Amino acid sequence: MNPLPLDWCQAVPDGFENEVVPPWTLRRHEDEEALATKLVGLDAHGRRCWIRHDHTAVAEGFDEEELPTARPTTHERRTAWRLRCGQWLLCVDRIERLDSCRPRVQNLPAVLRREEDLGL
Repeated sequence: MNPLPLDWCQAVPDGFENEVVPPWTLRRHEDEEALATKLVGLDAHGRRCWIRHDHTAVAEGFDEEELPTARPTTHERRTAWRLRCGQWLLCVDRIERLDSCRPRVQNLPAVLRREEDLGL
């Protein structure tokens, strides 16, 4: 198990600060090939209570010299907190057009979900 990141609760939407179940331990899963990282916080009973999943999509192509390239195009962070009532609070932050001069940042509103509907 890894130590908890200090920012696990920083992005909790206003009004939910006292509703989230705090993690006691952390599991880290990393897939370098897929450019993805998942942090999973576990409560005192070993159940998931916090999840942060980062993923960067890339476009593969060739440069002027016909050498293979991979350029990042989109980055997405999905953060979810289990609430004391059992539902999950999900926030999705996305940066699109990373390969342009004007990337587009999209912070979607927080939504309540059941655990099986998180997709995490």
